[in-house]
Amino acid sequence: MSNKELLQEYSKSIKTLKKECAKAGISDDEFKQMYFESIRDLDDNLVNQNQSFFNKYKFLIVFFIIILFVLFVTYDFKSIYSCFLCNVQEYIYPGLRLLRKISIPFLSLFPSLTDLYQETCLIQNPFFTVVDMDCWPCSSINNIGEVFNPQPVHKLQVAPFIYKTDQPEIDILALKSLYIKNKDIFDKESSKVLTNNKYYQTPQDIFESEILKEYLYIWKFNHFNAARILRQIIPRPKIVPKFGQSTERFIIVDSKHDNFHIPDTECNFAFLLVLSGTRIIELQPAEECKHQCKSFKMELKKSYLLWYNWWYWRPTVPASKSNETFIAHVGSYC
Repeated sequence: MSNKELLQEYSKSIKTLKKECAKAGISDDEFKQMYFESIRDLDDNLVNQNQSFFNKYKFLIVFFIIILFVLFVTYDFKSIYSCFLCNVQEYIYPGLRLLRKISIPFLSLFPSLTDLYQETCLIQNPFFTVVDMDCWPCSSINNIGEVFNPQPVHKLQVAPFIYKTDQPEIDILALKSLYIKNKDIFDKESSKVLTNNKYYQTPQDIFESEILKEYLYIWKFNHFNAARILRQIIPRPKIVPKFGQSTERFIIVDSKHDNFHIPDTECNFAFLLVLSGTRIIELQPAEECKHQCKSFKMELKKSYLLWYNWWYWRPTVPASKSNETFIAHVGSYC
């Protein structure tokens, strides 16, 4: 029964009771006095019930408060916090991975949801270091091996390695054709290209010019629609499991032939796939692990992929005397 029906039923019963009181010789003033006295009695009963409930469990409530106070006073708060983290920490990343898998169908149905994505860090701190960082994963690595039958990353060690993929060559003309074909989406979702690590240009300024200038271009993709279009010409590498690849990708076009750093990725497991050209890649250990881990240098040719963990290694590309344009794709896996 709805609230309106209950009020109507209550009003009807009061009117009936008033008529019966009038037949019994009770005046309207006496009826009103009796009615308000009954309401006051009802309020008093409710107050008494609440007080009796509090009196009944007062001892337990006070005892519980005292126990909590004693625990926080006598026991170290840091120990409680550390114990909580130790028990919860191992469930954080599996939970986030499960959430990522669940969100994929929703993003497919509603791609505009990716517009709500926020950058994890607007400005990076170049002086940030991890105190007492454990460098054992990279301290035992003596060389960078080549893998000939790559398996998904959860079946391989975390050490850096390279392997030749089935990725066909993609030159600047293929990128230009892809942009023109999907111009509306790219202009809306990936409208900024970092040029020479100094300023931004639009993809239209780059691809609609007759001649590609000798610049370093870093084109970042961070939306579902753009990443899905990019996957049409750059399929998911074999080393990356079916679920877990980050939406964030980078296309690097280097016609300047100067040294530059490969951008840090959203996930710590990252890969650098050469789409066109050949360049020397240097893997330098993180600042915290320079005293334990070695640096490596290798030549990465087209269709080759370098897999690494940027938590321990930071790839850089030194200057080159070659005249060919170097194009690479950077992605990551969580």
